[in-house]
This record gives sequence, C-alpha cells and structure tokens, in this order.
Amino acid sequence: MAATISPPNSLKRSAEDLGDMENTPTKRRRLYHHHHAVRHKQQVPLPSDPSYNNKHAQLFDGQLERGLAIVLQSAGFAGAKPEALEMFRAQAEEYMLHFLSIVRQSMASSRRRQPIPHDFIRALAHHNLTSSSLEPHVKVPIPPLLAQQPILGPPPDEPVPPNLDAMLGDELNGKAEKKERKYIPKHFPGLPSKHTWQATPVFPKREEDPRKIRERATEEGVLVEQALRKLMAAKKRGLQKRRPLAAVEQNGAELQRKQVWDDALQAVLREDEEHRRRWEEAEDNIVLRFDGAAEKDVDAAGGTVKSDIGMLVNYDRKYWRKGAQERTSQG
Repeated sequence: MAATISPPNSLKRSAEDLGDMENTPTKRRRLYHHHHAVRHKQQVPLPSDPSYNNKHAQLFDGQLERGLAIVLQSAGFAGAKPEALEMFRAQAEEYMLHFLSIVRQSMASSRRRQPIPHDFIRALAHHNLTSSSLEPHVKVPIPPLLAQQPILGPPPDEPVPPNLDAMLGDELNGKAEKKERKYIPKHFPGLPSKHTWQATPVFPKREEDPRKIRERATEEGVLVEQALRKLMAAKKRGLQKRRPLAAVEQNGAELQRKQVWDDALQAVLREDEEHRRRWEEAEDNIVLRFDGAAEKDVDAAGGTVKSDIGMLVNYDRKYWRKGAQERTSQG
C-alpha cells in the first residue's frame, strides 16, 4: 500500500489573505484629543440684525479701546491718560494691520478668497510666535462682565400702515392709476393716494345773472373810488410833511447861497436891460444914406465920433456879385 505523501507546507499566502492585508492600514492611527473651547460665549439677542451694529462707525474703535483697557487693568494699571491710551491703540492697530497683511499674502499665494487656519499659522510663524506662547494670554482671568459687552438688540419693526382704501374711495386710493399704467410691474407696491401727488382741480362757479354782475361791478367801482381817495389823501399828507423840511433847509447857509444867486441873477438882468436901452438909443441916432452906408453921430462940441456900437463895415463887399460892364464901341 502506497504511503500518501502530504504536500510540503507552502510559504506563499493565499489570495484571500492578500486581499485582507490590502484593506488593513499599514500604520497605526494616532489619536489627537482636541480641547478647543470658547471661554466666554457672547449672548446675542434674537432676532438680531448684524448690519445694525455695523452701521455705527465708532463701534470698532470702541471695542479696541475697551480691549486695551482690560489688558491694562489685568496688568495692574489703575488708569491711563488719553494720550498714552491713544498711542497704545495706534501701536495695536498698526501691528494688527501688518499681521493681517501676511494673512492676505498667504491667501493670495494660494488663490483663495477666504482665509483658513493655515494662513494664520503662517502669519504667526512670520512673527516667530507659536501656539504655546499664546496660551498664557488665553488663561488671563477676566470676569465675564468685562469680557462680554452687551449687544443692543435691533430696533423694533415699523408698524404696518393702516389701510385707508375704504376712507379714500376708488378715486383716491391709486389702484385705478396703476391699472392704467401697464408698464408698472405687478410686484411693485400700489401707488399712494391720488391727492398726495396730483392736485385736485378746482373750478369756481361763474356768475351768469346780468343783474348780479352789474351790482358787483358797481360795488367794485365804489371800492376803486374809495381807494383813490385814500391815495390822494396820503399824498396830500406827504406834501404837508415836506413843507416844514423845505423851510428848515432855507435857513442858514442855504438861505445865504440862495440870496447870492438871486443877487447875481438880478445884476445880469439889469445889465441886459441897460444894454438893450443903449442899443435902442443908438438906433434912433443913426441916419441912413442913399448909398447904404451908416452915418456916425458926431458931437457938435468936439467933433469926435460918439457911438455905443461898432462901425458897420461891409468887409466882404469885394466878394459881392458885380454887374456886367458895357463895352465901348470903337469908331
């Protein structure tokens, strides 16, 4: 009987064992226990509008100054002058701007729009800071009353305006105008009442009775006459008030200047009158001759020429037109 020979033990592994080994991890997992927790939780009123608090321009400056005051108080300072606090604030602001510039540089190099923890780690490494060096600052015993600033809630919503359609009616509620304007989208609110943006036309009643028209014209004529009388009376009172002022102006220097002017005018008038009288006397004494020359008045005693006017001489006589000369006939 032949003895059965058992196959030798093979050192190769089966395919099933190889499949199990591929699924098993080659390294042992390291367990990392996270102990991150927020020390102070801010109580935010709900509902809250974040944009409401961001509208205040002094909110961020106040938060920074408040944080600096807490740090100074924890360091043992009882107070600080405004100049020192402002200098401290400027230094902290400049440091934070430089720190955030490194964060933004890391974001830009990785083509990201939002920062991730790696960007802040790079900024800390750029300033030679480690996470262990920040732990003492986290464990500073600050009471929650100082660490948490109360956030004001949003303002109350405006009350819904009352519906006045029943009181205004179809003519003033603005619905008919919106229907007429087809270009207004349907999701737009309705137009306000018509009396808010369009004046109501007013047509006064015109009088048509001829009798009443004549009576009204008569009344208006009487009113015009009374107004003219009042105007003339006011003018008369104004003239009466001006007369005393004119009398006062004539006193003193004004009266003296007027007297000098009157004297000069009278002297000129007398001189003109004397000249006119002497001219008339000279005309009576002139004797006209046939040749057109003027004779002179000769004084009988001395034989001298006496005349109040100058000699009458035709100085342009040589330019006069001469008559034609007769030609003598030669025999």
